[in-house]
Amino acid sequence: MGEGIILLVEDELLIRFMLGDALRDAGYTVLEASDGDEGLAVLKTGQTVDLMITDVRMPGGIDGMELTRRSKELAPARPVIVCSGHLLPNESEPADAFMSKPYSADALINEIGRLMGASWRTDPQTRSA
Repeated sequence: MGEGIILLVEDELLIRFMLGDALRDAGYTVLEASDGDEGLAVLKTGQTVDLMITDVRMPGGIDGMELTRRSKELAPARPVIVCSGHLLPNESEPADAFMSKPYSADALINEIGRLMGASWRTDPQTRSA
C-alpha cells in the first residue's frame, strides 16, 4: 500500500474520478484539480503535496507543462508525472516521468511507487511550497 499526498490534475471528470478512486484504494491521500489554474492554486497554499500527476491539454490559462514547471519552481524535488496522448516522452521535461494515454491505473501506481522513494518521504521541506 502507498502512502503520501498526491495532487491529481485532470480535466476529464470520469478519468479524474477513476484515477482518484484507484489511488485512494492504493492508500494515497488524493487532492483533485480540474485544470492547471486550480492545480497551481493548490500548490501555492503550502499544502504538502508529495507527488503531482497532471494531464497536458486542459482548459484555462495554465496547461500541464506550465504547471509542471511551476511545481518544480516551488518544490524542485517534488516528483511530477505528466500524462498525455499528444506528447512524446522526450517532450515532457522537466517532469520526472511520462505516461502515454491510455494507461492503466496499475501502471500509474507502479510509477508513483518508483518515484516516491525513501529520501522523498524523509525530507518534508522538499514537498511543499
